[in-house]
Amino acid sequence: MKNLIYIFLSVLLVSYEESATDYSGKWIAKGDNFENNLVLEKLAGEKHMYKFSFLGWRESYDPFARQNIIFRGNMSEDFFTIEIKEGKAYYSDDDRIESGEFPLYREGEERCKLLFEFNDKTINIKTTGCHLIYGGRSVLFDGVYNKTK
Repeated sequence: MKNLIYIFLSVLLVSYEESATDYSGKWIAKGDNFENNLVLEKLAGEKHMYKFSFLGWRESYDPFARQNIIFRGNMSEDFFTIEIKEGKAYYSDDDRIESGEFPLYREGEERCKLLFEFNDKTINIKTTGCHLIYGGRSVLFDGVYNKTK
């Protein structure tokens, strides 16, 4: 019986910690030749839903200019939302409907996908299929993000 109570309390504590954690705010990943800023905004009335936006840059060699150039990137539309479940969240452009003269993707092209892994003090982000979609040469939003003050 005592073990059952410990298990119940452990599950309750983990559930409470996950629901009590608010990841809203500004997060940053940076290095010698890049900087990415992530902003998470909790959606009103939603327990684990956030709007996210990225703004970043990367210095990369441009073979056409034959020099290093700073390339910029961003993702900042209202439809960029995630739901955090068990410390992870996932975003995909698969559900995004494009219209207009200049679509982001060609027929059959892999869509941009982001995996967010939430830890105590960091967010680890991995992307696939995002190269040159939301940024210039070599601009991706992969990395370990730390909360800014």
